[in-house]
Amino acid sequence: MIKSLSSLIFVIVFCTTISSCKTEVNDSKYSFYHWKTNFNLTEQDKTHIQDGQSNILYMRFFDVDFNTKENKPLPIATVQFSKDFEVVVDTIVPVVFIKNEVFKHITLEESKSLSKPVSQKIKRLFKSYFEPQKMLTKIQIDCDWSQNTKMKYFAFLESLATYFDNIELSTTLRLHQVKYREKTGVPPVDKVVLMAYNVGDILNIDETNSIINNNITSQYLQRLSEYPLPYDLALPVFEWAILYRREKPVAILNNYSLKTFSENFRPTQTLNIYKATQDCYISSNFIYKDDVIRIETVSKNDLKKLSELIKAASTKPYSTVFYHIGSPVLSNFTNDDLKTFCYN
Repeated sequence: MIKSLSSLIFVIVFCTTISSCKTEVNDSKYSFYHWKTNFNLTEQDKTHIQDGQSNILYMRFFDVDFNTKENKPLPIATVQFSKDFEVVVDTIVPVVFIKNEVFKHITLEESKSLSKPVSQKIKRLFKSYFEPQKMLTKIQIDCDWSQNTKMKYFAFLESLATYFDNIELSTTLRLHQVKYREKTGVPPVDKVVLMAYNVGDILNIDETNSIINNNITSQYLQRLSEYPLPYDLALPVFEWAILYRREKPVAILNNYSLKTFSENFRPTQTLNIYKATQDCYISSNFIYKDDVIRIETVSKNDLKKLSELIKAASTKPYSTVFYHIGSPVLSNFTNDDLKTFCYN
């Protein structure tokens, strides 16, 4: 009896120990967006992608903007591949960014017609660089559509789907499109990706951080659990600097160094705000003396709070995509950090 009791206690303790170990292990998988115009992954980029273990990379193929000179939508900023580029994932998801302005300038029929050249360019790029080693199974369209453009954008999506066989079509989703979906509509796609960043007012020089603002985000999540489509989550791991002139935004600077700031700017009394002490160039932008720059980044603490807000508001599991690979901010996060931001 004593022996049996001892055995039972051992089994209980053993099972409890194993269970505890399992809860401590976070096997969440995540993926990244690649948003640069040139595709040439560094060794560090490859490590980050492989650590995510999702075997998926969301790659911006090109943008679509409305060309006023030719009076029609045209592709711009097509991704360029280095001669010896290497892809370390099984699945490449082409992403096309379409400015909402495009659908303000074209008719409903023209929106449907736009799907043909977009689909052709996607297929052409994918075939040139990834087939036959990889199959085209997913496509994503990134567009911050509005109440006034939803019919045209949705018509474009429906038409685009007809040009592909057995494709998962997704679109990006902003927070306002979750809260006010009766006005902005629900897109005719298989899945959406909630972009939980860029929520602040970038036009306002008094904004503290337009990339991540958890107070604003929390006001838009009450209806996330009711959203009628499957969704994934996109979280920010990037930084930028907003250039203001006479208190008006004139440029977003993505490539800059602290050395450049220290030589040409002085800090002000406001956190992360710097004033130019002389004329200079940054990221091909001419900076005038007394121009103001606000540096915005994503801290570990803010990102943790943001991920917790989404987890609390969601009632179903989702995958996490980080924007974006190649960002210097990624060096501030370990693989375990990124896993904790994912749905468990």
